Amino acid sequence: MINRLVQHQSTQYPTLEELSIGMIKFKAFDLGCHQIARRVWKDYYAKVRREKISERMKYLQDLVPGCNRITNKAGMLNEIINYVQSLQRQVKVKK
Repeated sequence: MINRLVQHQSTQYPTLEELSIGMIKFKAFDLGCHQIARRVWKDYYAKVRREKISERMKYLQDLVPGCNRITNKAGMLNEIINYVQSLQRQVKVKK
């Protein structure tokens, strides 16, 4: 094992490295100094995050009775919180 710190020159273009350990495969993306790729990744990440939040909100809507009639997210979250709190109270009463 070599105990030294080495600083490599920054990459000029986006690169992809793949690593396999047993049955697990990893992909590492190096955006390096490529500003356009960084901007695209930032936009992509934000889009995926919004989509996941929307999917989970829809899932919660389907779980909570009466939540489908609420259109704004704040009202929906408030209704979900109230529902979960009512379930918690029911569990406490049964103990």
